[in-house]
Amino acid sequence: MALLRTHLAFRFAACLALAATSACGADAAQPATPPTPAPAHLRLDERANHTTVSVTVGTSVVITLHSTYWSDLTSKAPDVLAAAGTSQVTPAHTCAPGAGCGTVELTLRAVRPGSADITARRTSCGEARRCVGGEGRYSVTVKIRG
Repeated sequence: MALLRTHLAFRFAACLALAATSACGADAAQPATPPTPAPAHLRLDERANHTTVSVTVGTSVVITLHSTYWSDLTSKAPDVLAAAGTSQVTPAHTCAPGAGCGTVELTLRAVRPGSADITARRTSCGEARRCVGGEGRYSVTVKIRG
């Protein structure tokens, strides 16, 4: 009888250990919860000018414009596409003075469904060269779905 109790106690302890890893009992038949996907990131630059892009809520949108002459880089609907800070200007270290070498970058986050325009402007398109036509305007429409 003592041997039977020892055997039952051993089986009970083994089942408890297995239950902790969901290999014993009813938990073993339940499907695992899929991991939550990481938020998406979308990177845009001058090639996206005058286009429309679509993203989902939670997506980070990073705009990088390759001239330090760009200014007023912003979302026109911050309640839909919110800036995660201010735009960052990074001059290139190997650039002739007045050439505008470097980048202007802004990170935004899609916070709710809707539509938002991202815009920027510049008056100089090179050393002592004024922008003509659409050269001085940057605009991207971002459609955000839930």
